[in-house]
Amino acid sequence: MTHTSPDAPRLTGRARVRRAFAIVVVTTLATGAAGCSSSKDSTTAPTEQNIPGAYVLETIQTKLLPVKIFDGPIGNPRNDDYYRSFVVTVKRGQIDLDDEGNYRAAFLYTVVADGEASDGLLVKSGTYMLNGNRIALTTDEGGDAGVGTIRSGQLTIQMTIVDEGKTMPWVFRQ
Repeated sequence: MTHTSPDAPRLTGRARVRRAFAIVVVTTLATGAAGCSSSKDSTTAPTEQNIPGAYVLETIQTKLLPVKIFDGPIGNPRNDDYYRSFVVTVKRGQIDLDDEGNYRAAFLYTVVADGEASDGLLVKSGTYMLNGNRIALTTDEGGDAGVGTIRSGQLTIQMTIVDEGKTMPWVFRQ
């Protein structure tokens, strides 16, 4: 194991998580709900909703916050950014949608990398488009951020933030 002075520059758990959280926004976001069809069936037809506003993260994989979303080794064992134990816990989150089709997402998290804890805040932004109850997000950098559903003041998105992690449903409520 290599000893690194706290003053020496190196990739930190926080830098690793920032990169991992960026994956949230560029990973395909899918929902478990069925998509809208061209039918006028009331179960799939668009409904009148007040879409713009703040959506606060309530649950991840049906668990109330804070939620541990990753627990395991991460990185390449041959590089300096490898951690035998890497735990990411999301404490809070919010997605704000405005009237002009823009979004801003912020997540407060804690990382414990090989026993060293640090808190972080990830903020991402971009645009959104609606098609009935489906919402498609695009990052400011132009990347496809995926899709979710928005219905009755609830935004549900399947996402993962760590390459080695699994996707899970994140539920936000207005």
